[in-house]
Amino acid sequence: MKKHLLIIVAALVVFSHGATAAEKFPTSWRKTMTNDPATNPYLTEYSLDLQNPLQTGARNFVVARLVGSYCQGAKINRSKLMAYLASTGMGNAALSAQRYAYDAARMTFNHFDYRALAHLCAGAEYMLGAKGKLAQDIGKPGKGEPRDAYDPLNPMIMVARLIPRP
Repeated sequence: MKKHLLIIVAALVVFSHGATAAEKFPTSWRKTMTNDPATNPYLTEYSLDLQNPLQTGARNFVVARLVGSYCQGAKINRSKLMAYLASTGMGNAALSAQRYAYDAARMTFNHFDYRALAHLCAGAEYMLGAKGKLAQDIGKPGKGEPRDAYDPLNPMIMVARLIPRP
């Protein structure tokens, strides 16, 4: 009898752990994962202009690459993204100014984690859609959720590989 009880308890532990691991992200995030900066603080944080237009353009470039790389179903049109970057003046800027802009953009992504990513995925239409706050009509926002499941043991997202080095 004890043997059967142990098997049942073990099975319940495995099934409950499997159900938790299957969640894309904690359900408590759902109410702030919106396409509205009034309820999604990450949209506000990553939509504010930085010190100069080159820095803002570099940061927006990285946000678009994040959405395209990590958000489920999101597609970023590379030629439109490059046209956006050119419109910021990045192509005409001195190499030192480009490096400074990318370094400043990189600093805005220090401590970038899965929670921030989930919220940016949810707000992709606001940032990059037809009336996008950061860049207009450069891609499709997708399903508004991260592509990969949340791993509470490793919540940080590696952003450095998305930032080009001029």
